[in-house]
Amino acid sequence: MVTYHDPNDPFLILLAPPLDETPEQCKAREAEEEAARKVSLRIDEELKAEKAAIKKKKNGVKVLVLGQSESGKSTIIKNFQLAYAYQAWLDERASWRSVIYLNLIRSVNHILEILALEMSNQDSSRHGPSPATARSLAHLRHSEESETDVSDDETFVAQPPFAFTGKHKLLKLSLAPLRGVQKDLEVQIGAGASEPEDLSIWYDCTDAAPFAEVERLAARPSNPRRPNEFFIRSNCGWKETLNKLRPRLSTSPDHPNPPQKGKQNSVVEILVGCSANIKSLWTDEVVQAVLKRRNMRLEESSGFFLDDVSRIAARNYEPSDDDVLRARLRTVGVQEYKFKIEKGSEIGRDWYMFDVGGVRTSRAAWFPFFEDCNAIIFMAPISCFDETLEEDHRVNRIKDSILLWKAICSSKLLSKVQFILFLNKCDLLGAKLKRGTSKIQDYFPDFANEHIDVKTIAAYFRHEFKRILKNSTSSPIRPMFAHMTSVTNTKTTAATLTSVRDTIVHNTLLNADFI
Repeated sequence: MVTYHDPNDPFLILLAPPLDETPEQCKAREAEEEAARKVSLRIDEELKAEKAAIKKKKNGVKVLVLGQSESGKSTIIKNFQLAYAYQAWLDERASWRSVIYLNLIRSVNHILEILALEMSNQDSSRHGPSPATARSLAHLRHSEESETDVSDDETFVAQPPFAFTGKHKLLKLSLAPLRGVQKDLEVQIGAGASEPEDLSIWYDCTDAAPFAEVERLAARPSNPRRPNEFFIRSNCGWKETLNKLRPRLSTSPDHPNPPQKGKQNSVVEILVGCSANIKSLWTDEVVQAVLKRRNMRLEESSGFFLDDVSRIAARNYEPSDDDVLRARLRTVGVQEYKFKIEKGSEIGRDWYMFDVGGVRTSRAAWFPFFEDCNAIIFMAPISCFDETLEEDHRVNRIKDSILLWKAICSSKLLSKVQFILFLNKCDLLGAKLKRGTSKIQDYFPDFANEHIDVKTIAAYFRHEFKRILKNSTSSPIRPMFAHMTSVTNTKTTAATLTSVRDTIVHNTLLNADFI
């Protein structure tokens, strides 16, 4: 076959080599052209792979887990992995060891800080506190306002002095190295422990649902003020960091004293050496009295491991399923969890669950993830009816959840998405009601039921969320599935997850016209 080339073809003229090209120049040009061809082929392969990944992702199940900070979002995703992707869970479980160490040490250092301030304040009470102590006490009071909801006059009135002894001074000295250990662990974990970028310049950070404003702006033909990178911010590097730490921190029953190097070795060895003193600090009656007077209940917070010191502060410690569920690591941005279902009717299918930042300054980043979403699990902790937001002490936490829920229900992008409501932390609600320190009517006056228990309070809030969904949607029938949960309890949560999974799968097939 003879190919005809038009000598007047502009492309041939453009691509033709120079007439005075030397052999060396010809060789260099051909090498450049070959390198360019390889780059082009690689880009084509990457685009092809990306297209295949997008197609595969569309065949999977995409679930957003929404809610304010510390509502239980990460924990419910862990429960899903534990229930339906257990082998992948096992592969990752040991990587959480350093996070659990960090949780334990942070609790100890927090107690030591409070203990030091109380002892210093008590010693200087006759002559008045020093300026440094006064500033520290003022800072501590401010940080506790959101937890106690008690005025300064009530908290810091004249009280009988605590019976501090030389034992408490020795505990402070012996546990002082844990401050350095905490810093080392935070450096090792890196981005996962950092504070989120302040995005409030792009929206009103006092709004419960700033993504609603973003959705409205996105509907305009153009919005030059909003930067392109605003919606692609993600911070998933902490998992890779933990996996790198895993081999050096890992131990086994067959090798209870494996060789370790550097800071990883010091973390384990210092914890082992401090184990008895940590336990002595936590169980000390005077320390417990200090915490009680300040209305601090560390045992009800996420990441609490002080009751497990003897087990965790050991050279052969391996995290259990329950340890990982209770571990607390504040993540920044949107975290994607991909896992393949290992059992049940959906075996082999990919699930994509997204945990988004819950603080108000992070919520504007939610909007891009609403597209192609199959279901939303909304976490609403109901034990915090008497608590305020960490980022805004003027706002009640449950009222913030209600405003957030209303905005989500009103989103047009989510008009066909299945909503699943988790009224979470029912166990903590029961403990709070048993103590009788707060009355729900003081915060929600329209709660009229005379019989106050976990079920009646849950029913009250379920009715409120259901009413908002009904009033916020144009669809005549839009079912809402609500569950009372305590997601740190794997046994009770497992049955709930089965129902949730079936609901999501059924709705996904329905929207795809398969049923």
